[in-house]
Amino acid sequence: MRKKTEIPQIDLEDEFKKLADVIHTANTFFLAGHLNPDGDTIGSMLAIWSVLKRMGKKVTIFSQDPVPQNLNFLPNTCHIISKQPRRKFDAAILLECSTPSRGGNLEPVLKKCGTVVNIDHHKTSEFYGNINIVESTASSTAEIVYRLFYSMKIEINKQEATYLYVGMVTDTGRFMYSATSARTLEVASRLMATGFKFYRINEFIFSTKPKEHLKILGRAMESLEFRAGGKLALITITKKDFMDYGANPEHTEGIINYGLMPHSVQVVVMFREEESRVNVTFRSKGLLDVALVAKHFGGGGHKQASGCKLQASLAEAQESVTAYVLEKIAASKKLTHA
Repeated sequence: MRKKTEIPQIDLEDEFKKLADVIHTANTFFLAGHLNPDGDTIGSMLAIWSVLKRMGKKVTIFSQDPVPQNLNFLPNTCHIISKQPRRKFDAAILLECSTPSRGGNLEPVLKKCGTVVNIDHHKTSEFYGNINIVESTASSTAEIVYRLFYSMKIEINKQEATYLYVGMVTDTGRFMYSATSARTLEVASRLMATGFKFYRINEFIFSTKPKEHLKILGRAMESLEFRAGGKLALITITKKDFMDYGANPEHTEGIINYGLMPHSVQVVVMFREEESRVNVTFRSKGLLDVALVAKHFGGGGHKQASGCKLQASLAEAQESVTAYVLEKIAASKKLTHA
């Protein structure tokens, strides 16, 4: 792996070619995504896994955290293991991991890999791989993976198209976020042309929710408060909330987006109290770069969606993060009502 301080100028086409060479010559692959995997991570991993398997490669897919419940309908999620393998691999491909630590404690296995590949679309990504395919303007990692297959002239099947569509539709918020481009929609169109039932995928992901989600949503909305003249919304979910409804962090997926609905709100911060830390998630309508806010607290992400984890009490996390966001809002002359 490269040293973290080395951030070279990357020629994406050249990096695609390097990865294509690795895929053709290597035999054993280790795939991993970030902690608390989402649709983009799972979809991208499964798509690469499927293509590599069709090429006769031996592939191990690893996720330290379990596959989200709402993605268990996808075929082959049973092949994703949570126990880190001890054997050597010709190559490791990390997806949506701005740093190797975003995937958990991966150092032991990465040290045994001949080539480390970093595929990411976060602008906070560190160029730690031997090959770095990082494109911050891409809507999703799945969009980048499609480009890889296209550049290699690989015809993907219906199942692989399903995986990539899941990655794209979840990371773009059903193609609503500003990272959605004409190219994004063109790729989605090509995926849909394979014939999978995209409307069923949307139903599984967006229209089917467990009762625990609805219960915790109600508690989260009760906690909703506004600051900075309505520009900042704060949502808090406590350990007691989870205990009261038998819920877990997975059941909070998408809740933060409700905080953006009021016209005046420009930024939402959601605090989720966990056993030994506080998970902090940020959303923005684009006038405040929350990726920089998250980076200040050791996290990362996108301009409009990011997060971090704090080793602090809930009260401490709320105080420090809220104060910092209020400071940034006050310093920005752009945060005005439309």
